[in-house]
Amino acid sequence: MSYIKIEEGKYRIFVSDGTNLDGSRRRHSKRVTTDLKGRDLERFLMLAEFDFEDEIRKKDPKFLELNKGTLENYSNWWINYKVDHDEIEATTKEFYTKRLNDRILPFAGKQILGDLTNSDMLELMKMIKESPAKTKSGKLSRKSIKHYHTVLSTMFNDAMKLKILTENPMENITVKAPPVKVKDNYWELNEIQKFLQLLFKHASIKHQLAMLLVMSIGNRAGELSALRWNRIDLQKMRVRMDEANAYTVETGPYIKDTKNETSERTVAFPPILVNLFLEHRENERLKKELAGDSWLGHEDPEEDFVFTQDKGKAMFVGSLPKWFRKFIKRHGLKHITFHGLRHTNSTVLIGKGINVVSVSHNLGHARPSTTTDLYSHHLESVEETMANIFEEIIVENQNNNATGSGSGSGEGNLRLVK
Repeated sequence: MSYIKIEEGKYRIFVSDGTNLDGSRRRHSKRVTTDLKGRDLERFLMLAEFDFEDEIRKKDPKFLELNKGTLENYSNWWINYKVDHDEIEATTKEFYTKRLNDRILPFAGKQILGDLTNSDMLELMKMIKESPAKTKSGKLSRKSIKHYHTVLSTMFNDAMKLKILTENPMENITVKAPPVKVKDNYWELNEIQKFLQLLFKHASIKHQLAMLLVMSIGNRAGELSALRWNRIDLQKMRVRMDEANAYTVETGPYIKDTKNETSERTVAFPPILVNLFLEHRENERLKKELAGDSWLGHEDPEEDFVFTQDKGKAMFVGSLPKWFRKFIKRHGLKHITFHGLRHTNSTVLIGKGINVVSVSHNLGHARPSTTTDLYSHHLESVEETMANIFEEIIVENQNNNATGSGSGSGEGNLRLVK
């Protein structure tokens, strides 16, 4: 049995499983903790060594180096692994990399992957939570803390799945997720009416069409700027959304698949938009003629983007939100974000009694529960409306029974519908 005492109650056991190509002995180590003494300690260490030998035999040899290397080494390998296996988009890669480089690796990057424990991860999450941030409060928001937790959990879940680790140091470590609410980021009907009046009076056909699309079907900014003409059915008044416009510092702007499978959807738009589509398409045709050979569209015009830059490229994903922000500020409208138009769409539909499943499909949410969580406040008003409907039915039934010439049995006119 081979082991050394690191400090009181902590030991490192060693196991050999052959030789390397250069003839040197291939040796693995693992840290264990116990309060046992004497023969009980010897027995514990012997069993720990047997378990470790079994663990080494089951481990994929190509991952042993990752297990013995630093968290930083593993994180670099992991990012490339996710990209190579098409498990993440460029935007997700950028999201993961930023969280790793900002706090995770500066705090724990030099730690040995296979030695990390629950205690280490609790300490890391505490350091992240208490680290200074460029916010008004000087601290990270609960949402940001949750993002770091998500990256770490995903990393170690993959390490377990690939058998790089046999114990997950993030197991049972949770952070309180921030409440997901729309808050005040939407317009009421009177605010919508004011916006529409100004939109028809002061905006170009392109911007009228873009804003009315978002308000009436609730698509995302990336989905809007990635729309192509062959996704628009003017006869059936349907629009197909299966692509999104995205941007990262590394790649620049690019077109990708939508957020998830449920984001791929076909939804109806109001008939009034047909003429706007036709007028906008004619404007695009003229713009294409003027651009000539410099137009960067496709051989098939139907593959061209609906909303383009001067030379046919898809509009930058932030262009329409930027225009919207300036427009409402210039005209003194209540401030909401461009995404707030999507929330406005949903709150109006829910307020009109449209069921959550239909609204969820319209938005492209993966689960109706996401819609319910976001718009729970507005669903309360719908619940009240439904209750009032039955209030009217019951009151009417009581009145009819009180004034009628029934047999006196006291049975009302309300019938159970099976």
